[in-house]
Amino acid sequence: GGSRCLWSHNPRFGPGVGEEEGNSQIFSLASVRKSLIRQEETIIFALIERAQFVQNQRIYERGAQAWSSEEVDPWICDKQGSFLNFMLLETEKLHARARRYMSPEEHPFFPQVLDIDPVLAPLDYPPVVISQDININDEIMSLYIDKVVPSICDPGDDQQYGSSALCDIACLQALSRRIHIGKFVAESKFQHEPELFTKLVEARDIEGINRLLTNELVEERVCHRARLKAVTFGQDAFSDTDVGFKVAPHKLFELYRDMIIPLTKQVQVRYLFDRVGNVRPPEPSEWPSSLRGFASGSPAGAVGDSAESDLAQQSSSGGSSPWI
Repeated sequence: GGSRCLWSHNPRFGPGVGEEEGNSQIFSLASVRKSLIRQEETIIFALIERAQFVQNQRIYERGAQAWSSEEVDPWICDKQGSFLNFMLLETEKLHARARRYMSPEEHPFFPQVLDIDPVLAPLDYPPVVISQDININDEIMSLYIDKVVPSICDPGDDQQYGSSALCDIACLQALSRRIHIGKFVAESKFQHEPELFTKLVEARDIEGINRLLTNELVEERVCHRARLKAVTFGQDAFSDTDVGFKVAPHKLFELYRDMIIPLTKQVQVRYLFDRVGNVRPPEPSEWPSSLRGFASGSPAGAVGDSAESDLAQQSSSGGSSPWI
């Protein structure tokens, strides 16, 4: 396995988890489910904020800004970083000082640069083994820029670069947190069936692991719930038309179906390989399309053309599980 850290309850995982309650509560269905549901709302609101600006593709272009090493981090100059790279790195430096990345729930986009000691003392957590080596933020950022931004923002350049980048940072951090929570999900599943997962990992049966992780009904319910929340939170209350959405609800369905769920399960698979230990991590060529973002092949709107009242009924028809 990789490096480990001592980890305990984080407030986002629900109230009342103390050291005396043991580690099992940290990985309980109820605790993780509360966090996942709250994170849906964080993601939706962040996307709504970003959608008020046009795409502003210039902020993602490497070399579009002339950087001086006297003004910005040398890494930005060396890599010809984009304006978003600059804004995100400086944000992460500040957050690192407040010990944000001491939590295994949080993952920096520039870990190779963040050799920064926090100004706050470490918190005293009861021990839980969670790998800190798993970080797929490069993939998250690439898919966000190439797929998500064009799907929620109109084309164009309104020169609102700073505001757009700040919204991007909120979106990226929310997506990263939601996707990397797959580590906690995987640990819970491993604790329930350690022998089976160990056997599959040692056989490098990624498809078999994915089948064991997949519950299609649950995944569909999660996607529908995200879409329903987009209807609830994203509608213009003063609009007299059905098109008064700040972000089209079916876009949230597709985001969960085509990016968040596949990448969350990819994190789970990576974690299980690390958890078993003494096994090579999966190679890029080994990943099935079902664990790659925006590779599902489902046509846009294939599940999103029914009435919103039908959607609401489907979303509330059963208790959805967080195990994705």
